[in-house]
Amino acid sequence: MPTPGARATDPLLHITVPRRIEASPEEVFDAWAEPDLFRRWFEPHRAILRKAAVDELWYWEADHAGRLWAHYCRYLRVERPRLLEFAWMSEATRGLESRVTVEITPSSGGTDLVLTHSGLPDDEMGRGHEEGWKQFTDILAKKITRSAER
Repeated sequence: MPTPGARATDPLLHITVPRRIEASPEEVFDAWAEPDLFRRWFEPHRAILRKAAVDELWYWEADHAGRLWAHYCRYLRVERPRLLEFAWMSEATRGLESRVTVEITPSSGGTDLVLTHSGLPDDEMGRGHEEGWKQFTDILAKKITRSAER
């Protein structure tokens, strides 16, 4: 049974997921920042998405392990086309406001993306974010490459 909440003294986890994407930094940034493009690859069950802007709130639900998981987010930094940073809170963060940073760098005709998620509880649910982000960035890399090839 999950613990009901995290304490400020509990150890926190920091995960990093690098991904090479065969698309321009602008295409990768827009796939995250533009609601219609974001829906195409992220495929939330239900969402309230806004164009990326500092302090803009957004919400989405993931269908995972037979149930829906609500996620509450707020943009902290938006620097097109190189950086997005947002606060992230869900049941899996134990009520803690964690931070997701997406760094986008041009590299040899494509883009190197580095996603860092910090401030997660160091438990099974917190550690599960690493696999989740690997899956989501893999989906993004495949879908954005396919659309660039058209």
